This record gives sequence, structure tokens and C-alpha cells, in this order.
Amino acid sequence: METISNQNREIIGRAYKQLRCEIYSIFRQASISEEACEDLVQDVFIKIMGLDIIIAEQLKGLAIRIAYQKRTDYFRHRAYINKMMSNGGWEMEKTYTNSEAEVNDILQAEMKVLHCLSELDCKTYMLSRFEEKTAEEIALTLNISKRAVDSRLYRARIQVRDRIRRVMGL
Repeated sequence: METISNQNREIIGRAYKQLRCEIYSIFRQASISEEACEDLVQDVFIKIMGLDIIIAEQLKGLAIRIAYQKRTDYFRHRAYINKMMSNGGWEMEKTYTNSEAEVNDILQAEMKVLHCLSELDCKTYMLSRFEEKTAEEIALTLNISKRAVDSRLYRARIQVRDRIRRVMGL
């Protein structure tokens, strides 16, 4: 895995401190849950960290553009999940369009990662991701601290994102 230069790390760190609330509000304005907003803000800056060249003066515009794209992707994903749930579960149709095939690949990659996680990490992730439970609700359900839930979700999400990026060639 490539490392980010110290200069870029500093630029992104300053941008995160300056833009975090503004990026967060892009997601909250769309009535996305607080936990999902935090994840989406993190996703925006993770995507920026993957860039080779960063121009500080253009970083705000780039971050906002990525945030709007992430918000659109979030709603597309939610619509897909709702469609699949309304069709009687997660059975996949036999024919796909390119975008449906990509979504199926992403879901399969996500499920493969979940099978590799510890049982508690997997349960934590599944409750958050598919049942949309808050960290507090998960902590009560699994009888662990909220901090442990946050830590487990953070680790699981990183593993899922890495796997999806490899599968999608990103």
C-alpha cells in the first residue's frame, strides 16, 4: 500500500479540520443518519488521500464534489437494498445490467470480508449496515461498550472498503 507524503498529509489534515462540518452538513441536509454521515465524511477524505497530486487551493471544491457524489451513491445503494428487500430477500436476478452486476460484485465482496471477521465484528457490522442500528443500540444488543462498537465498526469498514476497492480495481 502506498503511503501519503507528509506534505499531502498536512494539507489533508488542515482541510479535514476546516471542511469536516461543511461536508457533514451536505449529508445531513439529505436526512442521512448521523453515523452514516460520519462514515461518508470519512469516505470523502479517504478518497482524497488516494490522490497522487493535491492542490491545496482546489481541495475544498474537490471535497464538496466528492461529497455530493458519495451522497448520490448512498441513495442509489439504499434504493437498491430497498428494492432487494421488497423482492423477498437477497436473491439476485439471473440477468444484470452493468450497474447491477457491479452492485452484486460489491455485495459479494462485502460478504466475503464479513465471513473473515470475528463473530463479534461481523455481528456489529451487520447490525449497523443492514439493520441500521446506532452504535448505542448495537452496544446494548451485544452487551459491549459504545467505544468497542465504534472501534469494531471502524476496523470492519476499512477491511470492507479495501476489499471492494480491490474487486472493483480502484
